[in-house]
Order: sequence, then C-alpha cells, then structure tokens
Amino acid sequence: MFGRMKRVLRWTVFFLLSAFLLSCASPNIPPIGATGKKFELASDEKEIWQQSEKEQRKLAGTGKLYKDPLLEEYLAGIAKKLEPHPVKEAGVEFQFHVIKDPALNAFAYPNGHIYVHTGLISRLENEAQLAAVLGHEMSHVVHRDGVRYYRSAKGKVIAATVVGIAASIAVAAVSGKQAKEGNLVTAQVLNQTAQVMLGLGLQLGLLAAVNGYGRDLEDQADDGGLENMVRAGYDPKEASKVFQLFLKTYGDQTKIENFFFGNHSTNRERIENYNMLLATRYRQTAEEPGRVVNTEDFQRRTRALVRENALLDIEAGRYDLARTQLEKVLKLQPNDPKAHYYMGELYRRSAKDAGGTREAMREYLLALQYDPDYAAPHRELGLLYFKRKDKELAREHLKRYLDLAVRDCDRAVITEKTIVKDAKGKENVP
Repeated sequence: MFGRMKRVLRWTVFFLLSAFLLSCASPNIPPIGATGKKFELASDEKEIWQQSEKEQRKLAGTGKLYKDPLLEEYLAGIAKKLEPHPVKEAGVEFQFHVIKDPALNAFAYPNGHIYVHTGLISRLENEAQLAAVLGHEMSHVVHRDGVRYYRSAKGKVIAATVVGIAASIAVAAVSGKQAKEGNLVTAQVLNQTAQVMLGLGLQLGLLAAVNGYGRDLEDQADDGGLENMVRAGYDPKEASKVFQLFLKTYGDQTKIENFFFGNHSTNRERIENYNMLLATRYRQTAEEPGRVVNTEDFQRRTRALVRENALLDIEAGRYDLARTQLEKVLKLQPNDPKAHYYMGELYRRSAKDAGGTREAMREYLLALQYDPDYAAPHRELGLLYFKRKDKELAREHLKRYLDLAVRDCDRAVITEKTIVKDAKGKENVP
C-alpha cells in the first residue's frame, strides 16, 4: 500500500508540473485535418504522445490484451469508414486494441490508440452500435481532446483528480465494500483497475478510462461519433442503444459508477441528447432505408470474443450474463467445444443441487463429442465421476486428461490423489 501511495505522490508532482506548463497554452486548437495540411504535433502535445507510447508499452506487457489479428483488422476496417477524409489526408493512424475485461468500457489515448473492453463488445448487438463506440473514441483523437483537457483550466486539478481516483480505487478494492454489498463483479473490476492502472502508473490511461476528458468534451465526442456514423452509412438510431445498455447495466448510476463516470453526463442525459439529435439534425437520415445496422462480419469476427468474455463473467460470478453470451455463441456455432465446456463450467460453479451437476456433465460430454482431444472436459468429468464414486469412468477420463494435459502441476496432483498403484503395481482409483 505504501508503494502505491509513493507512486501517487510521484504522479502528483508530474501532473502539477504538466498542468502548470500546459495551462499557459490555449486549449483552442484546431481538430486534426482542419488546416488541410499534414498533422504536426504542438510542442506540449509531443510530451503527451510520448507518455502515451510509454504507457501503451507497459499495458502490452500485462497480458491483459486480447489478441485476435482478424478482430483488430475488422475494427480497423470500421474505423476507415468512420474516419473523415481530411483526417486521412493529415496522416494520423488509428490503432485498435481489445482488453480482456468484463466491464463496459472503451477509451482513447491522445495518439490514436483506442482500447475497447471485451465486456463492451460482447454486449453490443450489431456493427452499428460498435461503430458508435469507435466513432466516439475516434472523435476524442480527432479533436485532440487529450491536449485540450490538459491545457484547460481543469488541467490545474488533474493531480488532485488522479490522487482521488487512486485513493478511491485502492480503498474500495481493499475494503471489499462492493463485495460485501453483493456487487462481486464491481469489486473484481476495481481490483483489476488498481492492479493495472495504479500498479503500472498509467496516468493518461487512468484519466481516459476512468475519468474521461470532462463532461463537455465527452458530450462533443458523442455528437462527433454520431456524425461519423451517419457519414459512414450506419443507422444513427443504434447509437442511443449503447447507452441504454449502460443504463440497464449500471443505472444512473451506482455509487462506484457515479464516481468513475462522474465527469460524463448521466446515461439518461446522453440518451436524451441522442434522441434530440435524431429528431432534429439527423431526422431525415434516421428515416432513410438501407442504413447499415448489422453485418455477417460482426457476428463472425466477435464470436470467439463473446465466448471468452463469458468465461470472465463466469469467474466473476455473473452466471446469467455468461449464459446469455454462451447461448448466443452456440446459436451461431452449435459445435463449438469451448463454448460447451464453458457452459459446463457455468453449471458446475453455479450448481445448487444434483441437477446442476448433471447439466455440467452433459455440457462436458458435448464438448468432447465435438473435440475428443480437448483435455479440460476430461479433467472435470473425471473429478465429478470421482465424487460420485464411479471409479471406472473417473479413471478413464482422468487418464485421458493426463495423456493430453500440458500442465505439470495438474498432472502431479491428479496422479497423487486419484490414481494410485496397489501392491502389485496395478493402477486403481481409490
């Protein structure tokens, strides 16, 4: 805890100095591409971009990134549709990354690197909603909201903001208040945030992901994202549904979300703002037939992500949400062995009686039906049969697991505890 507080103090010094220097410059800077020339960084902006690159390298080394080149290519393809032509001509490159995290969130670094949580992508219904999220974050980059935020009067209190965020996350994670209130996933997400953002000193990421760039700039990014959607041919009516999802999940808002997103308009306000724009500026566009809502690519490219995020939700104890995601995956690909295994894990972990255990075993067997060499279901079936004192089936599955397993620690534990040799050297399940 003391090491964490030392890091907070270092951040305080860094941000106080940065705030003083940046507050001397005007926050009124043109968006990227507005001058019709190749984009050039302002002198103070260079420091922010360099800091962004340092943080991104740290984040890449955490193991938190969800690696799927085809998905990243798909996100980049959507971005090309959303990107205004002057921005393309200015030579700014957007790069997209996905973070393994069940929370509904996305954030942009000032240098064009955009991060989206698996939890958010997995809950979206179509490509138009995904375009709304990406368009919002791209708008932050295009309008240089990072440097505008740091140059503004709010820059003078950035240090206090960082310290406040750090302290609140640390206290919430350590005290377990959310866990005591039954909000297990919030407690887990808080712990993840503390470990990644605080542990690595990701100052810019912390502000972008947790605090945002200030209510006014966030509202402008909503507007800019909607404009990007319309220009790219997407149905703008889908944008407000993203915040309906936030409203349904977080309300307006829980105590923790109210702090985390306190610099944003409330979800209800954002929905009302979208609806106002749809009824006025984009009224004709919203009624046009043929606007893109969904594509086969969206279902195909996000299927594996939805499945893997379901496992994160299972581990967080959000079983109903995980079941919905796995059902969506299995509807698209009924013979997905991993999805059946994860469904088995869901039933096993949430089982309150023998019925839940039977459902778990059924899903494990389905996983093996589609992939007989899948080690994990053999392990779980073997252990469940062992508990039921079905020695032959337990031995069969555990031996098969040992033949396939690559984890030496599991091999040692299972060999020692479930497969022993009698006096004649014959293996038996006790």
